[in-house]
Amino acid sequence: MKTLFALLALSVSTAAFSACYLIYTPNNELVWQGATPPVPMNATSISNEVQKLVPKGHMVITEDASAPCHPLDLTTPNRTMRQKAKEIKYD
Repeated sequence: MKTLFALLALSVSTAAFSACYLIYTPNNELVWQGATPPVPMNATSISNEVQKLVPKGHMVITEDASAPCHPLDLTTPNRTMRQKAKEIKYD
């Protein structure tokens, strides 16, 4: 019986770590992906938190351990070429 509970606990903990969080635009373009939640999961309205990142977007949570979940974040504005040039130090 203890073995059954241990296996059950292991499978539940494995599922918790295999989640992949994805945020899509209203046009179903993937703009955020990661193994950690992009918004506070204890928020009153998770949907409102997602809307702050991607207006009119939606979040999908998958628990497929075999699917890759490579980090992706296109929610922050890209730096301009001028900003990048300032960061390069010429000797």
